[in-house]
Amino acid sequence: MRAIKGGFYLKTLSQQEAEDMLYGACIYGTGGGGNLEEGLQIINKLYTSGKRIQLVPLDEAQDEWLIASPYYVGSAAPPKKELMDKLNKLPAINENVSVLAARALEQSFGRKLDAVIATELGANIAWAMETAAELGIPLIDADPAGRAVPDIAHTTFNIFDISIAPFALANRYGDVLIIQSVANHDRAEAIARSFAISSGNLAGMCDHPVTGRQLKQSVVPRTLSKSEAAGKAMRTAYEKGESPAELVCKAGNGKLMIKGRITSAEWKDVIGFIEGDVHIESFDGEDRISLWFRNEHMTVKRNNELIAIIPELISVLDLKTGKPILNPACEAGMEVAVLTFPAPKVWESEKGLAIFGPEYIGLKTDTYQNLKQPRNLII
Repeated sequence: MRAIKGGFYLKTLSQQEAEDMLYGACIYGTGGGGNLEEGLQIINKLYTSGKRIQLVPLDEAQDEWLIASPYYVGSAAPPKKELMDKLNKLPAINENVSVLAARALEQSFGRKLDAVIATELGANIAWAMETAAELGIPLIDADPAGRAVPDIAHTTFNIFDISIAPFALANRYGDVLIIQSVANHDRAEAIARSFAISSGNLAGMCDHPVTGRQLKQSVVPRTLSKSEAAGKAMRTAYEKGESPAELVCKAGNGKLMIKGRITSAEWKDVIGFIEGDVHIESFDGEDRISLWFRNEHMTVKRNNELIAIIPELISVLDLKTGKPILNPACEAGMEVAVLTFPAPKVWESEKGLAIFGPEYIGLKTDTYQNLKQPRNLII
């Protein structure tokens, strides 16, 4: 349902639309971007309590608005037992940590936020949804990544030289930090990652406070509505007994790399990141691909030949349901489809590739352009 409020358009999402959006965001989340089940629980809790999510198009954001990105930072890897033994002795706060961080940032500015924007695609959008609903403000139909990314520095805000500070950090134990200034996004990543690890691998963050005018010049538009379309395609295809992977491909202008069975999958915790490999063999045994991830899928190789690399989006879907399989949930024996989707154009710029391109994983920047040449695909 669309309505005009205060001179701008709002769309109030039904619970089904919100859930479709979450599934689609996880498809475009390339294996990372947060926990899908936790995201679904957040949405269900919101709608059960009578709250609703309101979506506003990017071009409807008012120039004078104050907008920020609330989310959680952490790792899917379990925290160390010794640390949790200490943290479990502390009283916990029930409110979502991203909401706590957003409220702290509002207090720092001495004014309310007018809207929030998800920091990336993936289940992390649920934290932005909840923060928007709890604060009674809209969620922007855009994000500063167009995918999920492993590092705070991997944001289009960084491409356009928009400061991450001031930003707020909060955890479940009542610790709240306001970082008034920081040298760069890499330093912000180090600070946030350290805070999250010391908080049991989970902390709330609210950063990149910007005006509506700045926002419209620095993020990827319509990514949430695009996610909703992908999630709806996944759901309706399964309900009709059709191939979800193929309809999701069509919805996102993607490519199907392989249908097959996972032969092996392994991962490890590397200083707050999860890194691992997934190996997949086609059902006829004639094709094999391997994926390497650092939180999100970074590369695809076919028979040891590189065929896809960041910033291109690489996703693994359950072959039957079309649901995204997130890292590190891939297991041997699963029947899956591997898809790729085009990178947002802003990441294909010279600065975009310097921030989040092949160099990030130790390869030459022109590796990406070379791989954009036409290639044979398995359908």
